[in-house]
Amino acid sequence: MKMTTKDEYLQSIYKIIYYIEQNYNYDLSLEELSKVAGFSKYHFHRIFKSIVGENLSQYIRRVRLSSTTMKFKTNLNITQIAQTSGYETNASFSKAFKKHFGITPKEFSKNAKKKKGNKMLEPKIIHIEPIEVLYVRKTGYYLSSADEAWKTMVAFVTEYGLFEKVVARYGISHDNPNVIEENNLRYDACLELNDSINPKGEVSKKQIAGGKYALFVHKGSYELLEETFRSIGDWIVETGTSLRDEPSVQKYLDLDPTGIKEEDLRTELYIPIS
Repeated sequence: MKMTTKDEYLQSIYKIIYYIEQNYNYDLSLEELSKVAGFSKYHFHRIFKSIVGENLSQYIRRVRLSSTTMKFKTNLNITQIAQTSGYETNASFSKAFKKHFGITPKEFSKNAKKKKGNKMLEPKIIHIEPIEVLYVRKTGYYLSSADEAWKTMVAFVTEYGLFEKVVARYGISHDNPNVIEENNLRYDACLELNDSINPKGEVSKKQIAGGKYALFVHKGSYELLEETFRSIGDWIVETGTSLRDEPSVQKYLDLDPTGIKEEDLRTELYIPIS
């Protein structure tokens, strides 16, 4: 799989995106990130914005603030949420939060803990090992970005004849669509393979975190996943469950959903808990 200069740029920026999303609660300097990417810091900003569509500081701020939205359903107070999200003071966190979401953290917390009247779900508590995956990142309205991401992934798998190596299919929806602007929603289409494959172009490599998860099962259309996630939010509030700083993971039990009736689709939802 010979890579072009464009492919190399994409791989380097995807490496940075993954690094930011794993370390957003730390102070991230331009020198550190440009070193991870393998770029000169004088060119790093321009390349990052060209590929991601926003500048580095905007992206880091958005990732930090997006990470807080689910934490408001837990027993963490606002100071603890700020500290675990890379903010040194309540004041800086509150200012950034209100500017981004148009509501104070206190008001958001009150709304987040309101029960929505959904049927209470009961998960299975499991532990998993880290999972190495190939992934494609797309942004935008989840149903559209997921469709685009899977088309890109399927084209890659087809080009290199990898279908027989596919073990499992996952999706990662990083952002809460109720509070994050639609065009900024991040979705990753992920494949676990039984062989080590070098990524190329828009296909990159990362790891789904191991650890403790609450496992829920969603039955039916992918379009109704948000309803199940709302019920999971009620479960978090009701049980006072603490969450880990990792995104939830969707495992699609149907490797190829083509021809399967929507009501017969099954998706496992992994919620990272501590």
